[in-house]
Amino acid sequence: MPFAESLWGNLVQDLPLLVPVLFLWIVGTLMLWPLGSWLLKSMPKRQWSGITFVVLLVTLVLVFRTPAGQGFSGMFQVDGLTTGFQILAIVAAAITVILSQPQLNALKEQSVEYYALILFSTSGMMLLVGATDLVSLYMALELMALCIYILVGYLREQDRGIEAGIKYFLLGAFSSGLLVYGMSLIFAAAGGKTTNLAALNQALALAPRNAELMIFTGVILVLAGFGFKVAAVPFHMWSPDVYDGAPTPITAFLSTAPKAAALGAFVRLFGTAFNGVHGDWAAPLSFMAAASMILGNIAALRQQSMKRLLAYSSIAHVGYMLLAVLSHDAQAGAQAIWLYMLTYLLMQGGVFAVIIYLQGKGEGERIEDFRGLSKRRPMLAFAMLVFMLSLGGIPPMLGFFAKFYLFKLAIEQGFVTLTVLAFLTSAISAYYYLNVVATMYFKEAPEGEAQPMGSGLSIVVFATCLLVLVGTCLGPWLMDWTARIVLV
Repeated sequence: MPFAESLWGNLVQDLPLLVPVLFLWIVGTLMLWPLGSWLLKSMPKRQWSGITFVVLLVTLVLVFRTPAGQGFSGMFQVDGLTTGFQILAIVAAAITVILSQPQLNALKEQSVEYYALILFSTSGMMLLVGATDLVSLYMALELMALCIYILVGYLREQDRGIEAGIKYFLLGAFSSGLLVYGMSLIFAAAGGKTTNLAALNQALALAPRNAELMIFTGVILVLAGFGFKVAAVPFHMWSPDVYDGAPTPITAFLSTAPKAAALGAFVRLFGTAFNGVHGDWAAPLSFMAAASMILGNIAALRQQSMKRLLAYSSIAHVGYMLLAVLSHDAQAGAQAIWLYMLTYLLMQGGVFAVIIYLQGKGEGERIEDFRGLSKRRPMLAFAMLVFMLSLGGIPPMLGFFAKFYLFKLAIEQGFVTLTVLAFLTSAISAYYYLNVVATMYFKEAPEGEAQPMGSGLSIVVFATCLLVLVGTCLGPWLMDWTARIVLV
């Protein structure tokens, strides 16, 4: 009885740390519960996205009210890194919900399960960025990924979507196997005594010399598993096809929220558990960063589909952010990644809103579809101009300051060669981003009247464009302020 009472007391004491996650689980379960599903289906379908959006706003408030601390036998921790990346995941999910309504309505594919999966996947991301144990980290990673596998193949009538979902699932299962095997080797090398990240760092430092090969192999396998989750070269093979085949709102979700969560966990895992064996993974990670920047930008040059172009450019952006993971200062690295992901989230959200507007009933994501947009919808073309210039890191746009902050950290940490490579590949990216701008402003518009833009898409485009412009005006002062407020 004393043991049971102690266990119950610890559980009650630790539960406040998981209130936002539990709230998403409860709402998501009610959505799938027969009674809850029946109540939602009795409402107009256009209200489902609104309810989900409100749920995410309430979750965001709960995140800000969650106290800092560690619980569940050291398996989960709420700190500045946790809060900051949870905010990114929730904002990305909210944008996805807004973007989903017009396309799902046009395709007549609205369902309660779609929004429940978004909530469950977001809860997995929120757990992932706070996980401080190999077990909780892996469980959160799989909760996030399993929901996204289904969402990628959500449009069952489209062969391209089914193919993308199967490909993502099979490669994801293979990467999970690598990750688990790597974790088991790390656990064994640490003497089989702990899976806690902080304790692992000490145990690996004291490991005998005959365990060095096991440690190196385990770290490389874990690195490969995380490389797949963030689509870093050479584990990027799934990204272009999945981005192209998934429903466009899910492509927007996939390009931001899971990357933010995985990179947050990446920094915590390698900056805490593997900090003492930095030499084992610094060189392989440097190769991944360099290869991602080179291949991502060069491959994007030849793309005619906007979704595939954004897939390859996303690989390049991950390469830039891996420079921060290499940092010996985990907190500074997390701060640089958070700021970069915040700006990237705003730009991607706006770009995908414009793509969904042009797609109509599921078609038209090619770059040629942007021709003459400045004449058809001048304000929309201006917003797209802002997003493209900022994604290219062209001064004085917000994206430039995000890259400057990240590259400055990399130089301070001694990664001069990689930083020079990052500058050069950023110059390459300007070509394909400006190509979209040239298509909008210097090519003839097709015949026909401009279609009206839905209120949800208009709000996303206006809000993200405004925030990018405000960030551009305030520049480094705004970025420094947000870093101090969110990641303390």
